[in-house]
Amino acid sequence: MNLKESFQDIVDTSESNSYLEICGFLGFDQEKNQYVIQHQKNIADNPSQHFMIDPLEYLIFKDRYELVSVYHSHINGDEEPSEFDVKMSDNCCIPFLIYSIESKKFHLYEPQNLEIDVITYNRFKADYDNY
Repeated sequence: MNLKESFQDIVDTSESNSYLEICGFLGFDQEKNQYVIQHQKNIADNPSQHFMIDPLEYLIFKDRYELVSVYHSHINGDEEPSEFDVKMSDNCCIPFLIYSIESKKFHLYEPQNLEIDVITYNRFKADYDNY
């Protein structure tokens, strides 16, 4: 799928689950030359306020695809990253793509250090900037 289709998938899933934060992975399939969205179960104690993904699911996804970002929705407020989002993204060195149900906008938070393939990420950033 292309980036526009990937974003639409995140929007549709977020809008249809507006009572809890949805979450998952955005990656790139090198063999098929396309983006991949994989929704994950939000295993946080309070999924209406936070999100948490099973670490094993992260490892499985990263083994199959080039990870581009972790994504999640904000059911209240705008698309700007919370203090918790910034801390978690910085700690795991993975960009967070955030969709706000209220503002209907995306925000990409990029930590200073990246633990992902830079070439794939730069392709994504170029696509994101043109989205």
